[in-house]
Amino acid sequence: MTTTPDPRGGAGPADTVFHAGRMVPADQAALRVDSMALRYGLSVFEGVRLYRRTDGGLRPWLLAQHVERLRSSMDAMRLPDPGVDRIADIVGELTERNGLTDDAYCRISVSADGPGLIDAPVRSALTVTVRPMGRKRWLAGAEGMRLHVSRWQRPSAAVLPTHAKSISQYAGSRVALMEAKAAGYDGCLLTTPEGHVAEAPTATLCTVHDGVLATPPLTDGVLPGVTRAWVLAVCRTLGIPAAPSVIDAKRLGDADEVFLCGTGLEFATVRAVDAASLPAWPASPVTGRIVDRYFAEVRGDAPATDVSWSPVD
Repeated sequence: MTTTPDPRGGAGPADTVFHAGRMVPADQAALRVDSMALRYGLSVFEGVRLYRRTDGGLRPWLLAQHVERLRSSMDAMRLPDPGVDRIADIVGELTERNGLTDDAYCRISVSADGPGLIDAPVRSALTVTVRPMGRKRWLAGAEGMRLHVSRWQRPSAAVLPTHAKSISQYAGSRVALMEAKAAGYDGCLLTTPEGHVAEAPTATLCTVHDGVLATPPLTDGVLPGVTRAWVLAVCRTLGIPAAPSVIDAKRLGDADEVFLCGTGLEFATVRAVDAASLPAWPASPVTGRIVDRYFAEVRGDAPATDVSWSPVD
């Protein structure tokens, strides 16, 4: 697999983006300052990877599943559809206009761009950007993450729709991550009100014990990740026992392998949780099989796994 590092950074001012029905330079795409998106955090989004295939061409990965989740998020947050059925065509046009030929990342958002009080009727704007993105350092450099189990919790479904990928959900996650990094960690894991380990701020948690893969259940309020759905599906293809299961601190500490997965992150192995190092790291045979299969599929070198996304397990 390619190990091109992630260049970071957003779209340049001259890059073309799609915003509110038009293709425009990135520095001309804006929400009004009194928009409900800025006042109340009324915006949902998706991140989609585009991969260069071995036979040529740059193609979005699991786009249909991401659009399905976007529709679910819009419904949950009461945002009207601004035309998400056009997303595939928009992504293709942006890829051409911006001259992209290698791995990239697409961000799709639906935001309440009109003014009004919190209960006012909403007008939605669709925004799509595509920019180059390679591997994060965890894959590019085969590094392992040091994670902190945070005192901050993932909100429960009694607080807000946890299956919605809403920007408002990330404010607390950002605080938790900054707190962990200030303490010298690479990242953190949020918990649940019941004391279970839930997820990282922007990625799904997976553990492996005696060859069996586990990931927190959606009933614990974790985001129903598209990559999570792919991992559970591909484990069936690879003959790896896998199922959603509650993960507590002891189970996390006893794991043979721990990794995070998500669209932007792709995959990252974990070498330590708080003060405890994982004795078997860097040996991660199950994780390695999953990662190898992932890149074989996205490059078109292996049949794509049939993935069904759902807001429930």
